[in-house]
Amino acid sequence: MNDPRPVLRERVITPHGGFDAFTDAIAAMISDIPQSRALAWRMFLRDTRAMYRQSLLGYFWILLPPLATAAIWIFLNNEQLVSIDTGNAPVPIFVLTGTVLWTAFNMSVVGMQAIMAEARSVLSKVNFPHEALVLSGIGKALLNTMIPALVLIPALPAYGIAFSWSMLLFPLGFLTLVVFGCALGLILVPLSALYMDIGRAVQLGLRFGFFATPVIYALPASGSTHNLLLLNPITAPLVSSRYWLIGSESSFGLLTGITLLLSFLSLVAATVVFKVTMPHIIERMNA
Repeated sequence: MNDPRPVLRERVITPHGGFDAFTDAIAAMISDIPQSRALAWRMFLRDTRAMYRQSLLGYFWILLPPLATAAIWIFLNNEQLVSIDTGNAPVPIFVLTGTVLWTAFNMSVVGMQAIMAEARSVLSKVNFPHEALVLSGIGKALLNTMIPALVLIPALPAYGIAFSWSMLLFPLGFLTLVVFGCALGLILVPLSALYMDIGRAVQLGLRFGFFATPVIYALPASGSTHNLLLLNPITAPLVSSRYWLIGSESSFGLLTGITLLLSFLSLVAATVVFKVTMPHIIERMNA
């Protein structure tokens, strides 16, 4: 008597190395694009709904961190506990813009770091294109960063910032921060999946980076501090985006464009490395 049950395809995941591993990974990624895109969309919807389904405030939690951070620094400046030099820009809109831009980078790094933890239970049990995790992570990073940016729309006229054509360049700098954050987070994913120390180091580095980046203070016009801060790859796109939006500080359009290009190439390369290292990671996770 024939068995009516369908025959399931078995796939054995084994780690391998060498140049062939990268060429095979690229070929597999290209052939799996339709499946990866559809699966990434379903993962994005599932994770987003699950995250806020049982939350009283819902999506307001996405807005709360940058608003709370900006409110604290505005309060400290108003009470003269700190002195924030913003040039000609009003302090509230200057701090809010910088905080929203930093959140775009910060949430992109943190979100990409979480893709392995969210899929740990199915990685060794279900056969699916692993790059779908990356696409889903990028989608969640865009959602978690674009919603806080919407606060700037009513805030600009409220503080007397008139429309200018340079504002149309703001999405370029914003996108640069998101792509750079996703690339940096994805580069560290293979290591953080195996060693918890990497995740803790990333959290510590982001806290230090907030103060090492001109988020709540203006970039000095010149001098050694100016040159030192420009070594931070976040400085150019953040300062340029703020300049394009509210007209403070200076613009580093060329440096921002170079950062965007290098970030995109790094994200693609990191995705290939992620694809290649997944069998090794899964093997270590199940050891």
